[in-house]
Amino acid sequence: MKPSFRPCTSADSEWAYELKREAYQPVVERQFGPWDEAFQRRLFAERWKPEFSRLILVDDQPVGLLAVRERAEEHWIDEIQLAAPWRGRGLGTLLIKAEIEHARTLGKAVSLQVLRENTRARNLYQRLGLRVSAETATHHRMTSAPVTALP
Repeated sequence: MKPSFRPCTSADSEWAYELKREAYQPVVERQFGPWDEAFQRRLFAERWKPEFSRLILVDDQPVGLLAVRERAEEHWIDEIQLAAPWRGRGLGTLLIKAEIEHARTLGKAVSLQVLRENTRARNLYQRLGLRVSAETATHHRMTSAPVTALP
C-alpha cells in the first residue's frame, strides 16, 4: 500500500469533521465524558486549517488526514487521523516514519500532542521513538530526537 496525498480545501471540511468524530469520539468520551456535538463542531471550526492539511489517499480514495507545520525548532504534527478500516494495518506507522525521516533531513525533531486517554496512538508514537517531553492535565506532548535511527 503506497499512500498519496492531496492538499485539503475548504470543501473537505465536512469529510474532515466526520473523520475527526470517528477517530476521536471514543477517546474524548473516555477522557471528558459524553460527546458534545455543538462544542466539537465549534472547536473543529476554530482549529482546522486546510492550508496545513493533506488528505491521505489509497487508490485515489481518502482514508485519512495529515496536518503538519514547520516550526523553527521542530516538525509539528497537528493531526494524523485514519478511517477505521485503515487503523492497525501499518499505514499510521508508515506515515509517522516518513514524517520522522523528513524532519531528520531538516535537522529537526518531530513533535505532537496526544490525548492522555489515546493510549493506542501514544503506544505507536513510543514504538517509533517519540518520548513524552511534557504533560498537561489532558495531553502528552511527545518529541523525537532529530537524529535517532528509526526502529
